[in-house]
Amino acid sequence: MIRALLLAVKDIKVILADRGNIFWVFGFPVIFALFFGAIYSGMGEGPSGMKIAIVDEDGSEFSNAYVSELEANDSLTVFRLERAEAIDRVRRGKVTAAVMIKSGFGDGFGALFDSSDPKLEIAADPAQKMASGYLQGLLAKAQFEALSSRFADRSWMRGQIDGWREDVSGAPGLEKKEADLFLSFFDSLDTLLEDVNDEDLQMPMEGGILNISTLDVEEQREGPATAFQIIFPQAMIWAILGCTATFAVSIVKERTEGTFDRLRIGPLGRSHILAGKGLACFATCCCVMCIQWLGARLIFKTPIDNPLLLIFAATCAILCFAGLLMFVSTLGRTEQSVGGAAWAMLMIMAMIGGGMMPLFFMPEWLRSVSNISPVKWGIYAIEGAIWRHFTLAEMLGPCLILLAIGLTFFALGVLTLRRQEG
Repeated sequence: MIRALLLAVKDIKVILADRGNIFWVFGFPVIFALFFGAIYSGMGEGPSGMKIAIVDEDGSEFSNAYVSELEANDSLTVFRLERAEAIDRVRRGKVTAAVMIKSGFGDGFGALFDSSDPKLEIAADPAQKMASGYLQGLLAKAQFEALSSRFADRSWMRGQIDGWREDVSGAPGLEKKEADLFLSFFDSLDTLLEDVNDEDLQMPMEGGILNISTLDVEEQREGPATAFQIIFPQAMIWAILGCTATFAVSIVKERTEGTFDRLRIGPLGRSHILAGKGLACFATCCCVMCIQWLGARLIFKTPIDNPLLLIFAATCAILCFAGLLMFVSTLGRTEQSVGGAAWAMLMIMAMIGGGMMPLFFMPEWLRSVSNISPVKWGIYAIEGAIWRHFTLAEMLGPCLILLAIGLTFFALGVLTLRRQEG
């Protein structure tokens, strides 16, 4: 054990002697946390500054009021363009979507809600499907807000009633009894509009179209939740990935420079050397995570739900990638080949495991594939300790998976190293 510890101290000194290694081990995870934490902190309000092109082919008073409602929305940047130019901007990715207001949009209720001949047409950028879905909600909200001002227009409302009377009177197949019932209702509504006060016609739409309350799961815990609390697990995993790649390259460097062979000549077995590498990687990861935890607590005021479970989850994640380190170090015989292969392998694990993009953004089939990535289970376990309120029993599942993956890769790495030496 003392030999492995001495080798670990030696490896840590060698790693810290290179400033490039210091950046990937300490600096990159911090930059990652700051960058994505800033992004996630603004996600609660939806996309901001979404650029859209408006083509007003109707040219009515109502369509102009509708466009004004869109222009007043802080989430949108609106350009009034001709149809050809608007579609071209969508094609070139300059705007998220082009909204065509077709002729007849301002003719009344019938035109607005006629599903057989929609008066709004959207040409959306295929690369921004999520943003275009959010846009459709904003368009519906603006339409109802524009209608609310129409409800307060007494003459417009009575004109609508006159149109409805004509439609009922000329409707084929409508029995006289049913027609009289509709006409009687329209007469009553017309009388109401004649006598009602203007204030009573107001129909404010503040607060949204539907009366929905929301319950934030994070508000059910002690202490506030922040975007950095959500991104903290990804930052910790990226710190482990940086250490894994760095130590993998250091193993190959010692083999190419002859250091590995000189160590074998002395009273050191292969198990001592590998244990020293793993212990050095483990100690470095623990150091980086402690620095991250202190920064999260002191600078960003990030609450930790269960510190003991966080230590347990982080330890299992580090052991997993320490085992992976042994396999990654055998992917080539030079520093360049191992460094490239290591980052390629780790980046793929991060991409499919939620290290770059949250899993809920991914298609269903890719979420299933993510189960093979230790990054997913590492993030899941650390999230369980930080804000998912896992019990010890709930934590055992992902942690055991991490340990099993680490042990498997360690065994593969040792077998491959023996074969290469032989």
